[in-house]
Amino acid sequence: MTEENVNRVEEQDIENQANDASQEANDASQEANDASHEDEVVIAELDDNELSALEQMQAKIEELEAQLAEKEAVIKEKDEEVLRVVAEGMNLQKRMQRDLDNTRKFSNDKIIKALVPVMDSFDKALEVIGDDNCEVTIDAMIEGTQNTQKIFSKVLEENGIEIVDPVGEKFDPEIHEAMSMVPSPDHEKNTIINVFQKGYLLNGRVIRAAMVVVAQ
Repeated sequence: MTEENVNRVEEQDIENQANDASQEANDASQEANDASHEDEVVIAELDDNELSALEQMQAKIEELEAQLAEKEAVIKEKDEEVLRVVAEGMNLQKRMQRDLDNTRKFSNDKIIKALVPVMDSFDKALEVIGDDNCEVTIDAMIEGTQNTQKIFSKVLEENGIEIVDPVGEKFDPEIHEAMSMVPSPDHEKNTIINVFQKGYLLNGRVIRAAMVVVAQ
């Protein structure tokens, strides 16, 4: 083989190698393009799914926000209702306290009014005693005192107060207080024969026991 032929063969080999390399590059480029297209399709599909999920999530958020706003409105309404109830309760408490204070202040109004005539009787008696030109007999003083006592006794009775004057009654430790016990052949045992001090009951409850002497 001549040198020229050898050179031609070498050039042909080089050209073939270059063609092969070019073909391989084209093939690689085509594969890369195909892969890129597939990736774009996948990315596009993923974007659509993500967009759908995002839209669903946004719709859910808006729904929850609407529910929250509704609940907040209900809570606000309940809070206002509670405040109204509390205010009414405080006003009622104030009224009750005011009524209670007035009851305490004026609870004795009835008995005080009833006692005024008794005081009038005492005033009249003192006027007569202080008048040098008025001659007062003992009988008149006794009668005036008895009348005053009757008025006062009536006032006590009308207000639920009972006078305990138990001479001749059986001793009752619930309403009597024995100051002493003495032999007395004229009385049965435990009979009250004398009263040092009358007792008083208020609607059946002892406010002062009668102080008595009891037969032994």
